[in-house]
Order: sequence, then structure tokens, then C-alpha cells
Amino acid sequence: MSMSRTSRRTRTAAIAAVLIVVAAVVIIVLVLLRDEPDDTSSDANESILTTTLIEQRELTEYLEIDGTLDYEGMVTLAARSDGSLVHLAAEGTVVGRGESIYLILDPPTEAESAAALADVASTQDSLMVAEDDLSSARSGPSDADIAAASADVATAIEARDELIAEPTVSEIRTAEAAVAVASEALEQLDNPTEAARATARSDLAAAQERLAQFIAGATQAEIDSAKANLVTAQEALAALLAEPSEAEIESAEAAVAIAWERLHGELQCCSSDAEIDELRAVLLTAEEALDELLAGPTEAAVDEAEAQVLAAQEALDNLTAGASSAEIEDAEAAVLAAQEALDLLDNPTEATRAQARADLAAASEALSDLRAGPSDAEIDAANAAILVADEALAGLLAPPSETELAALTAAVQSAEAALDAAEEQWADLGHSQHSLVLLYGSMPAYRTMAPGASGDDVRQLQENLVELGHLDREQHPADGVFDEATAAAVQRWQRDVGHHVDATVGTADVLFVDGPVQIGPWSVGIEVGQDLPAGTTLASLTVIETPTGGVMATTQRIAANLPLSERDLVSEGIIVNVEFPDDTDVEGTVVAINPSPITDPATGENVVELTIQLHSPASAVWIGASVVVEITQTLIEDALVVPATALVALVEGGSAVEVLADDGSIRLIGVETGLFVDGDVELLSPELKAGMRVVVPR
Repeated sequence: MSMSRTSRRTRTAAIAAVLIVVAAVVIIVLVLLRDEPDDTSSDANESILTTTLIEQRELTEYLEIDGTLDYEGMVTLAARSDGSLVHLAAEGTVVGRGESIYLILDPPTEAESAAALADVASTQDSLMVAEDDLSSARSGPSDADIAAASADVATAIEARDELIAEPTVSEIRTAEAAVAVASEALEQLDNPTEAARATARSDLAAAQERLAQFIAGATQAEIDSAKANLVTAQEALAALLAEPSEAEIESAEAAVAIAWERLHGELQCCSSDAEIDELRAVLLTAEEALDELLAGPTEAAVDEAEAQVLAAQEALDNLTAGASSAEIEDAEAAVLAAQEALDLLDNPTEATRAQARADLAAASEALSDLRAGPSDAEIDAANAAILVADEALAGLLAPPSETELAALTAAVQSAEAALDAAEEQWADLGHSQHSLVLLYGSMPAYRTMAPGASGDDVRQLQENLVELGHLDREQHPADGVFDEATAAAVQRWQRDVGHHVDATVGTADVLFVDGPVQIGPWSVGIEVGQDLPAGTTLASLTVIETPTGGVMATTQRIAANLPLSERDLVSEGIIVNVEFPDDTDVEGTVVAINPSPITDPATGENVVELTIQLHSPASAVWIGASVVVEITQTLIEDALVVPATALVALVEGGSAVEVLADDGSIRLIGVETGLFVDGDVELLSPELKAGMRVVVPR
């Protein structure tokens, strides 16, 4: 897009200056001619004068910038199904609501074949179910069905009996205990005892102390004690594992020898039996000590010593490592729980009291219900359940009526007809055609719409069916529900456009856009007759009209670049004039202003992008053409306006106009000039008013 033109202010001012000079020369000549004697009458003088009236009107100066006419909406057209392309609307064709854009002939897809086979299988299953129901009705219920129905009756009777039975002593005591517990809990909230408070404070202190110990870690004394315990356990293990020394063995052997000698000596004299038994025990102990010393430590003793070393090491490690995050978190949680328990005793919340009261009320109600027994309504409901179960059993045992057999027979016949139709559809499944039809709407076709569906896409389809004359708006408004009336309208539309009549509308059947479209250039390589896979790009579509205020309006837009220095001249909603290459003018409205300036690549100047919507569509031949956008730069209302050529240059400087009086006399009045626009000039003088006639020098 080219840069904006130079403001008309500069151009018109230059023209006016030249005209003033020319007018001055003419006036001087006229003054010289007046000074010369002339016998020509005043009527002859007036006949050579050219005059004009002073007008009082708006005087507007415009800023002109270049723009480009184009459409706003573009849609890419792609094939919706596989097949051979047999028709595609020609480039430049305008396609409206209900008209076909393309036609593709394609063989059935795997999905269509699978769907047809699935219909056959489904109808076969339905027929089998209907036949089974009819056979069961004729043969009567099975033993299992009778047993199940009898069990339902027994269950209903048992439930009724349990309901009307007197509550047991145990049940009443349990309910009374629940009331007592709830009452005690409420009493504790309302009047907590000092013992309970003391216990809560003690629990809080203990939890806080434990948390403090975890945070502070082990004391040096505890670590030293743990180290000493570890050394002791290690020394004990080492001593256990060490071989006995010669001295220890000799000492143990000597103890055995001494014990034996003492026993032998006592046996030689007259010692008592008790003394001899005591010496024998000493001998046995000495021998066992010698045996243990020679045998070494047992495996159990070694294991126990090693376990004591491991426990001492773990205790030391735990002390030196400090408390884990989990232990600290548990301790903090314990402190919080203890604090909450104490707070609950000191300052119970109303919510806690309300819950306690509700618990007490529920427990009391349960006790009252237990003592009162079931209500009449509960008993009636239990008896009704028995009656229903009895009726179900009786109905099962009763033979089917002629009407029921007729209905079941009809169901079998209907299932057979459905199976025949499905098999016929499978047999007839062959090549089919897909004609993509244009419909109006903002929501794209994203699913198959069929009876039972509902939503905004169905409402959009219904609105198109109304506009195309297939659905009566008065009898069936577009409510978004795909009912029987909608299905019938779809079938009428399908017959009208040559679609397969099945009361369903899929994504390959319709293209929803906001309004009529113009077919753009076909994609490279696209030809009628070629086979195409689904998704192949066919052409571009230009949306040329969209609904605005309940009517279709053109989407033609003017894109123009405004110099950033002139940004204050425009705002969204202002009216501008657009001049086309054939000099025709169309008004438009600025509908968008890009808030981010850009750099014009041609001039390097900062510009603001404007979007202008035309009030009436321009000829399609000007799409893509450059146009001139005229934006009001200066507007003077009630200006006194004359042609710039009526100005007279004064010798002493400044300008004047010659005012022609009714008697034919001419008076020179000095003026100040205002805005110059297209050969006109604004006059500023208290002596002038609209309707005065001024001389325009030739």
C-alpha cells in the first residue's frame, strides 16, 4: 500500500497565492481604466463584471490516504471424503444457501461397510431376543425364574417381619448408650471439668516438650552415654570372640582338680550326704566352666552380642543424626492436635456445639424410633413390597394372554422386517455420491446429526431447513432438538439435493459458513475427473456477505495506512469517504484501528493500520484495487465562502473583496482569509454576510 498523499491544505494554499497575484494584476488594470475618461455608460461597465454570492456553509479539508479493497472472510475448501471429483464450482462463482459446491463420487468406505454389517448383526440380535421372548411366553417360566420370584416374596416378608418385630433389649441398650455418649460429649463442651483441662494441658506440654527435644537434638551427655554403651557392647563381643588364654585354661583345670580332691577327701571321711552333694555341685560347675572355656562361645551368644553392638550403634547414629523431617512433622501435628483439644475445652466453637447437639438429637431420635416401633407408612410400604413381589410371582406363573402373545408375535415380525431391510441395504451398498451443500451458520459441522441429537448445530440446521422451505417455522420453531419433524424435513431436503435419504446429516454433506461465498482459484493440479483423498485442498472460498443486524451485509473492507502523526484524526465509528478508480464515492465507517504502529516498507514512515467497512458494496471488479480514503482533517461550520479568485491583493498588504451594492456601486472591504479548500476560501470580516455579491475578476 502506498503512503498518504500530501495534505490538500498545502496544495490549495499555493494555488490561492497564485490566484491572488493574478487578481491583483487584474485589479490594478481595472483601476487604471477607471481613472481614464470613458463615455461608456454604467450599464456597460456592469456588463463586463463577473460576480458571485458569498455562501455560508461547511468548509471541510480532507486528508487523503491510499487503501485497498478486499473481503474480510476466507475459507479453505477441502474434500470431505475420498472419491472422484465430478463437479467443482467455477472460479468467481457465487454460491448461496442450499447450493452445491462440489460433487464427489466415491465407493463405500470401510466404516460404511462396517456400519452396514453392524446393522445386519444388530437386527439379527434383536430378532433372536424377540423370538426368545415369544418362546418363553409360550413355554412358561423356568424353575430358576420361579425360584427367584419366590425368593423375592420371602425377602419382602422377612423385611416386613423385621420391621414390625419388637426391639431387643440389646438394641435398646445400645441406643441408650449412644444417647449417653452424645449427651456426655455435649456436656463436656458446655461444662468441661478441670480434670479434662488439666489432662489437655499436660498432653500439650508433653507434645511441645517432645517437639522441642526433636528440634534441639541430643545433648552431649546423651551422645557420650551412647558412645560408652557402644564401646561396652563392642568390648563384650570382642571378649566373647577371643580365644581363651593358657592361664584361663590352667585356672579352670585347677578349679576342677581342687573340686575333685575335696570331693575325694570328703568321700574318705565321715562327711554328711549334704556336704558331699554340695561338693559334687561345685565340681560340676567347675567342669562346665572348663568345657565352656574350651568349646568357645555359642552361636546364640555371639548373635546376641552382635545385636547389642548393632543396637548401640543405631542408638548413637540416631542421636547424632537428629530427628527426621517425618518425626518433626509428627511432633508438630501432635502439638497442633493437643492445642486444638485444649482450645476445644477452653473455647468450644458454636459449630462444634451445634454438631454435638445434632449428634445428641440423632441418637435420641434413633432411641425414640426404636421404642416407638415402625410407623404406619413404613408398615404400609413393607406390605406393598410384599404385594408387588406376590403379583410378580403370580404374573410369572400365569399363562400369557392372547394380547401379550400377539404383541410378542408382532415384535418378532418387526425384527424380521428390520433384518430384511438391513440385509437389503448391505446388498445394495455400492458407489455413492457426496454433494457438499452450502448452508449458513457460524458453527462448523463437527458430527453426524441424526434423530435424538440436540444442540446448537441442530438448531443451525433447522434454521436453514426453514429458510429453504423444508420446515415450517410456525409449526416447528428451531429449538435444537432433532425430532421426527426435523427428520422428515431433512429427508425432503435430501431428496431435493440428491443425497441419500436417511434423515442424517454428516460432515461430508454440508459446509456451514456465515453467508454466500465466492469460489476462488482452484488449487494447483485440481481437475474434474481425478481421484482425491479426503482432506485434499480444492479451492479458496471468500465469504462475501455475513448477517448484521438481522440482514446480510457485505464483508468488503478497506485496509489503509494512516500516518502515525495523524492518529488523532480517527477513532472507531467515524465516517469517511472512499473514492474508487472510476471517481465514484462510497461512505464507510472505521471499524478497527490497530493499536500497534508499523513501519511502511515503502517510505520507512510509522503508520497505523485502519479497517473501514463500506456502507454499500462496491463493484466486485474493484476487489484488490487501490482506492482513496478521505478523512476529515479540518471542519469549519457556517463559514463565509467565496472562490479564491475573488480575493484582491492590497498594495499596503493583506486581502480584500469587492462587494457589489444594489445600486451598482462597488465597495472594497478588507478581509482576513481562513481555510483554502479546492479553490474556495473562508472569509473573516464583520462587514460581510451570506448573500452579498462580490466581484470575481476575469
